[in-house]
Amino acid sequence: MSTTQTGRATPVLHLESVSKRFRANQALSAVDFVVPEASLTVILGPAGAGKTTTLRIIAGLETPDEGKVLLGGADVGRWEPRDRNVAMIFDNLALYPNKNGYDNIASPLVIRKESAEVIKERVEAIAKTLQITHVLGRLPKTMSGGEKQRVALGRALIRTPQLFLLDEPLSSLDAKLRIELRAELRRMQRDHGYTFLMATPDYHEAMAIADTVVMLSKGRVVQIDAPQVVYDLPADRETACFVGAPQINLLEGVYDEGSGGLSIPSAGVSLDLPDHLRPLLKARVTGFELGIRPENLVLAAPENAPVKGDLVDIEPLGPKSVATVRCANAEFRVLIDSREVPGLDVGSPIGVTPVNAERMLAFDLQTGLRLTA
Repeated sequence: MSTTQTGRATPVLHLESVSKRFRANQALSAVDFVVPEASLTVILGPAGAGKTTTLRIIAGLETPDEGKVLLGGADVGRWEPRDRNVAMIFDNLALYPNKNGYDNIASPLVIRKESAEVIKERVEAIAKTLQITHVLGRLPKTMSGGEKQRVALGRALIRTPQLFLLDEPLSSLDAKLRIELRAELRRMQRDHGYTFLMATPDYHEAMAIADTVVMLSKGRVVQIDAPQVVYDLPADRETACFVGAPQINLLEGVYDEGSGGLSIPSAGVSLDLPDHLRPLLKARVTGFELGIRPENLVLAAPENAPVKGDLVDIEPLGPKSVATVRCANAEFRVLIDSREVPGLDVGSPIGVTPVNAERMLAFDLQTGLRLTA
């Protein structure tokens, strides 16, 4: 591991203010983040956020208009892709259709002109790790989606590059297999000390496996944090909505000087103001948006709840269900235990009570940024 003059470890990757434009489309704007050695970093964002463009620039398949790509401290902006010592796994897998599993995995070593003995030893070791020894003699067209994904991963792993780039590698798999493979990716990364940078639009994947999440929106980095921090303390309204299902409740509110609480005009209700929001909202002349996660609301008898409305929908999600309560011109999504559902009647009056008030969020109406001290 290389170090700087200050003694701090040099990250495997550092993007410095990277920008990229495709004609009228500004794909990336001053993207800046680091990937430490032996870590799993996830670039998270919706379609069109710039995730694939970022990976392609790192791999050398695209050239940035501005900024630097530093790999191991070296500026690789003018290096060819083959000289960058990175491996990229695309979402379309890109296996050689006329080569069996063994030859697909071995192809990087064949190109390097390694000996047959070394190739055989490395391929068999990788195949055993990925549990795909049974497909080494088969063509890709005879493999399942999960087997193809493992072969593609094996072909990347056998190179032992300093950085793995994974572009939505699990997107084409069914839900069960996706969960299995993401756990396997995480295990391999930890066991072998690989450095992974993965792009995905699936926040579940990011929450499950990432050490660090780089939240990308419209080509800009909006937040870099641990997964749970991105969920609990999103940098802005868009991130709060993107990370979490069912989606966060957002309600326009104003500070109520009379009660010292907050008023939600669209719902016709007033709520106690949490201590952490009081100094932030007391001084605001304009309104704000209150954010409450569905798990931080509970159903109650109407006469005992600050929010009174009608139960308009129940969506079963297995052990949990989402109850939607309409109150005046506002709706509240409430995450409940599915065992509560038999005692509920759609169309009947119901109450909603906030819990875990310390987890309430507030966002600026104009900028969308989360209000902080």
